[in-house]
Amino acid sequence: MDYIDSSLFSRSAEGRGEPEQERLRIGLIGCGGMGCHHARQLASMDAVELVATMDIIPEKADLVAQESGAKSYASYTEFLDGVDAVWLCTPPSVRLEVIKRCAEAGVHVFCEKPIALSLDEANAIVDVVQQSGIIFMLGYVLRFTQPYRYLQDLYASGALGDLITCWTRRFMPVDMSNRWFGDEKQSGGVLLDFGSHDIDLLLWKGGAVRTVLAGTRRVRTTMRADEHGQALMIFESGAMGTVDVSWWSPLRECSLGVVGTRGAASMGADNTVRVTLDGTEERRLTLDDPELAPVETEHAYFFRCVREGIQPMIGAQEGRDLLAVVLAAQESARTGHSVDL
Repeated sequence: MDYIDSSLFSRSAEGRGEPEQERLRIGLIGCGGMGCHHARQLASMDAVELVATMDIIPEKADLVAQESGAKSYASYTEFLDGVDAVWLCTPPSVRLEVIKRCAEAGVHVFCEKPIALSLDEANAIVDVVQQSGIIFMLGYVLRFTQPYRYLQDLYASGALGDLITCWTRRFMPVDMSNRWFGDEKQSGGVLLDFGSHDIDLLLWKGGAVRTVLAGTRRVRTTMRADEHGQALMIFESGAMGTVDVSWWSPLRECSLGVVGTRGAASMGADNTVRVTLDGTEERRLTLDDPELAPVETEHAYFFRCVREGIQPMIGAQEGRDLLAVVLAAQESARTGHSVDL
């Protein structure tokens, strides 16, 4: 991976074990850290084949191609007529044109998050996807990892009752000063590039947001992007959500919680889940518990959507709506005032 620390993520199901079926041909656009990570995951799956790679640094595309048995290309447009789907792992600042060309070719797109840096570009992507009918999915991987998924399923089952509040905190100390993630104009900063994972988890529970109040900090003088951010969201329902993310904090942290009218559940840094329902005694679950069994990976889910014609649960419209919340949080941080959506 590029900067994502796997210790902050829980386990997910392996890609192997699909029934025998025609192999889908995949092209990889962007062979940096995340591109290499996805290439390894794709190589572990039985029903797909990575056939093409491309990067603005040709040596990176060549290396991934050599390791995977694919062919490297100078331009992604050279292989669109020979693939069923692409894995788009470029910075968000350059994705719109790629998605347009893929849609014109009828090629499905798995796109790393976030969808874009501006609502204008996000709206354009939504229009392209809707008009073309391609399957388009964003890589919000926490939806496919445990125990994040367990807490979501528990809440969605109604066991916790109506939502009162939810929160997430992820601190991952890493210096982005000399990487494109540390450039606000390319990544959008910590709230968008890193924190949109967490905001996505909270929107999954709380739904539409009414008001956002947020703050951000840029601690290191070498940074060109914010590296710590916190936001309070008031949902249309009146429930609340809080996200706190950092590339700066010297202490690592990873926690998530949900409080409802019938119970509460939380996950701590050790991945232990605590649950209490209707005043019952607290239960504790670890990753070894059968209830936290690995779930379908984001890769397997995307391919199932392609084969079955399913619209992914985190597609272009959801990505656009999530971006609107992050941009409102950034505006709140700039102005010092809450922002209504």
